[in-house]
Amino acid sequence: MATTSTISHYILSADAGTADVWWKTGRIMIKTAGEETGGRFSQVESVDPRGAATPMHVHLNEEETFFVLEGEVSFVLDGRRVDVAAGGFAFVPRGTPHGYVVRSEQARMLVTFSPAGFEEAFVDLGIPVATSELPPADTVLPPVEEIVRAFAPYGCEILGPPPAL
Repeated sequence: MATTSTISHYILSADAGTADVWWKTGRIMIKTAGEETGGRFSQVESVDPRGAATPMHVHLNEEETFFVLEGEVSFVLDGRRVDVAAGGFAFVPRGTPHGYVVRSEQARMLVTFSPAGFEEAFVDLGIPVATSELPPADTVLPPVEEIVRAFAPYGCEILGPPPAL
């Protein structure tokens, strides 16, 4: 039985996205969100400086992949450290505790969430990019309690501080 898809193709330039926000000490550009893929997946480009890290967390609703485009990133996946350099890839099944720390001067990654939905947390909590200058740190990173509260509706549980590597 044939089905009709309402999903339409589109092409973005390297510096374009459907949303572009300052997040933590870096920048997240949403390349495709759930509304463009029928909820199947979303992809974001993440650019972070040395030392940028996520808290240890777990996604209850989606798988997450990381393709490191530039730099070096150390992941902690279910208690195990894995170092990934440019060209490397990490797959994190839903329900797997994980976090990462940027080890190089800068890291740029293409991150995919499947199914889509979690990318909206960045839009909700991030600061829209208006200039190329990162806003003051105290305006970019919400307090931990706010992050825990804001991520909960997206099925993401914060388990603890960033990995100590």
